Amino acid sequence: MPAAATVSASNPCRSQHYSKVAYTFWIGPKRMPLRCGTQTWGYNHIVARGRWSTSFKNKIGDTLFNGYEKSPGVYYRYKVGTGCSPNPRKNFKVVVNKGPLGGRPGGLTPQGIITATVEYTARPIAAPSASAETVC
Repeated sequence: MPAAATVSASNPCRSQHYSKVAYTFWIGPKRMPLRCGTQTWGYNHIVARGRWSTSFKNKIGDTLFNGYEKSPGVYYRYKVGTGCSPNPRKNFKVVVNKGPLGGRPGGLTPQGIITATVEYTARPIAAPSASAETVC
């Protein structure tokens, strides 16, 4: 069965309000919802870009629970390398809004997962040992 048909057959957001929680993930002890959303955020946004699958769902969960928060609300599956590593690596990125939808106090809180995607980043670099020199 084609991926699009599989998604539509099991779409938890079919005919649902944007605020409905399609799936719940964890960032440590806190819940992070993936709401149905719209074409610009949430489950519907991810599906519209052809990204949804069981594997993709599992990568979201792994990234949020075990990943690295590079900046507020931006999580990577692997810690992003710095320095002189020339080789990019495939990395999984999840962007979340822990605050209310649209920044309006008292609104839908947390808005939840905005998007998730694969991104190429520099490879992680091991910390140099005291006796080794870093050569670029």
